[in-house]
Amino acid sequence: MLLVSLLLIGSVSQAKTLVISDIDDTIKVSNILSKSRSAGSFFDDDSRFVGMAEIYQALQNNISDIEFHYVSLAPKALMNEQHSDFLEENGFPVTKLHMNSGIKQDPELKQKVIRGLLKYEHPDLVIFFGDNGQFDTIVYDQMTKEFPDIPAVSYIREAYSSLGESKYPTLPGQIGFVTSVEVTLDLISRQILPLSTYKGIQDIVYDRLQKDDGSENFGRMVFPKWQDCRDFRWQWQVKNPPQKLITIMNAIEERCQ
Repeated sequence: MLLVSLLLIGSVSQAKTLVISDIDDTIKVSNILSKSRSAGSFFDDDSRFVGMAEIYQALQNNISDIEFHYVSLAPKALMNEQHSDFLEENGFPVTKLHMNSGIKQDPELKQKVIRGLLKYEHPDLVIFFGDNGQFDTIVYDQMTKEFPDIPAVSYIREAYSSLGESKYPTLPGQIGFVTSVEVTLDLISRQILPLSTYKGIQDIVYDRLQKDDGSENFGRMVFPKWQDCRDFRWQWQVKNPPQKLITIMNAIEERCQ
């Protein structure tokens, strides 16, 4: 269990940092394992997981030397404009968007892009964001093993479950999460973000939970209707948790049981 104090503010790292992020089912609600639902998300710029853009913005605002790279297996010819619009319209900071150049997917694209970035940039820290729907867990695990001298943390959205559709469950050492609150708590515990980040993210998730009715498929949301997070385990011990966090934790427990 990670102990996160909501009473003390730690220092924040200012070293060279790379954020490497997937898009579909990580920051954008796509349901990529469903052909019909993922096809419906093609022109959808509104369906996103609340709080993620704010986390990326907080990283940008609090770390002076940082880059944001989005790596997607989607074909550039089909999805470049859609992904670019989604990132811009929802306030995600972007250094570069990396995609398959041809119509046929290169399954090794993510490894090639990340390997090139780590070799060229050799950052002091890399923060991976992905989900357990396709290859993110495998790719991020491989990259951390290939570059053991580069500190890394991997956040994996529990969009699916090994009890259901997921063939790529969260691996040991990776941080599974369901909402942006857990990511924020973890980044604070590692002194990557300051404590002052927490309340804003908590309030965004809490407020959205009050409006969600369990049938969400489009728009801003915490839990899509199709999400299967039965593999998720809470691992943050928070001293004196505020009532809003208790409400969020209870909602996660109920949703993921």
